Formats: sequence, C-alpha cells, structure tokens
Amino acid sequence: MALLAVMGLVYGAPSAGQTGIQNAKNAEISWSDDETDVSELGTKQIIGMVEKVLVEPGGIILDARIDTGANKTSLGAENLQIVKEDGQDWALFSVNGSAMRAKVLKYVRIKQHGAPSQRRPVVMLKVTLGNVAQVVPATLTDRSNFKYKVLIGVNFLKDHFIVDVSRKYVKEPAAAP
Repeated sequence: MALLAVMGLVYGAPSAGQTGIQNAKNAEISWSDDETDVSELGTKQIIGMVEKVLVEPGGIILDARIDTGANKTSLGAENLQIVKEDGQDWALFSVNGSAMRAKVLKYVRIKQHGAPSQRRPVVMLKVTLGNVAQVVPATLTDRSNFKYKVLIGVNFLKDHFIVDVSRKYVKEPAAAP
C-alpha cells in the first residue's frame, strides 16, 4: 500500500472508488514522539524554549528566549549610545551592568504588532549555546520590559537546533572564558 506523509501524519492510499479526502477520514494516523528517534535530527540538537547562552563581547551568561518566529537575534542593551569614531558608528551599551562596545554594521527597521516600527543598530555578537558557538548579526534594543535579555532568532538556530517548546534549560550553560 502506498503511503502519503503530510506534516508528520501518515495516510494510506485511497481505496478503489474513494478520494484521498474520504480515505483520510478513515485513515490510521501515526507519528513518533520517541526522542531517541534521531532519523530526522541528523546532527541537530534538541533545545528548549529557554536556554542559557554565553554572549561576547562581555563574557556574560544570560537566559535566552528561543524564538523561531524571529529572523534575527536580539540583545537587550541598557544605556545604548551611538558614537562616531573615524566615520564609523559604534554602539556603547551595558548588559546586566557590564559595559560593552561593538561596531554598528547597519541599521534595520523592526515592525512590531500594534506599535510603530523601530530603527535598531545591528552588531556582530558571538553567541554560545551548549557546544555551538557562532558569530551572528544581532539587533540592539531596550528589553527592560521583557523577562529575557536575549532573544535567539533563526539566524543562530538554523541548521543546528530543533526547539522543543515544552522544555527549558536542556543544554548545560556555556562556560565563561
């Protein structure tokens, strides 16, 4: 019997005289919740919706919200100031009281539901989650009204992680240098 897989559900092929929709109503649905089934995982690691990450510059370990709906990673920058040095913009800011300085690559407009768009500076950050360390572009913004100072976006997650939103703190905290 031929099988059709749609979004992880497996349907049998239509019997004679039945359409696929009619058959789907009577089909047996099967999927795997077994976390040891790694055939689809490949080298990707399972992480939770909140994880500890190491952020450079600064060498700070922070709780990060994992957000597969965000394209870019974002860091909560306190006391953010943009200064010009030799014609180049630099971001001066602090995170949890630690002073940081990073070269501004560009500015982006971020649209938020029900709020006006924001112009945010983009800097390069080295982020380490578990045993994966990557340098990624990240926007700087005021996240003082949010529980988490770091939002990890798809630009960090892609090709490395699968997110299980029912879990938190799956990976050991990254070690500070």
